[in-house]
Amino acid sequence: MKYLIIFFFVPVFAFAQKDCDFDFKVKNDSIDYRETKKHLIYERNFGKKSNYAFISLANDRGYLVLNYQKVQKSDSFIEAECFDQNTRMYLQLTNGKIYTLIHVDSNVCSTRVADLENQNNIRVLNTSFLFMKDDFEDLKKYPVSIMQIRFSTGEKMSYVIEKELISNNLKITSYPEKIFMDYFHCIE
Repeated sequence: MKYLIIFFFVPVFAFAQKDCDFDFKVKNDSIDYRETKKHLIYERNFGKKSNYAFISLANDRGYLVLNYQKVQKSDSFIEAECFDQNTRMYLQLTNGKIYTLIHVDSNVCSTRVADLENQNNIRVLNTSFLFMKDDFEDLKKYPVSIMQIRFSTGEKMSYVIEKELISNNLKITSYPEKIFMDYFHCIE
């Protein structure tokens, strides 16, 4: 009998969602907004150049949003990257399903920040994408394998999403492929 009880409870613990950890949460008469903490989904360091991508999930008055941040650091000049109203994000799951997200803003470009102490150039791009579908069951069940951003010019930026990402520079560990499985329930 003990083994039968364990058999029924193991699947519940194996697929348990993470507790909601919000970076920002406001609800009053005119505002209803909650946003999860940012999660590192990509890191690349080559020579004196570093690239990082972060995402957070948000609910803005019932609209489900993915907030995207790209941070680039280099000792040389970094060109600006811009997104427009035709920019799209695609999330491909391990089961093959693809979710399409549309860019919320009309035109957004990365901003330059000077790091005078270390003599680096830093570019930061903050923007948001809106989820299009109402059926999010697969997104909550299957890991994400690829995230791709397509610009209106046809240019693509692709990220292969890792199971575990250990950042020695930022001193953090994240689990990018399971972010939606773990935290999507926080914004529904």
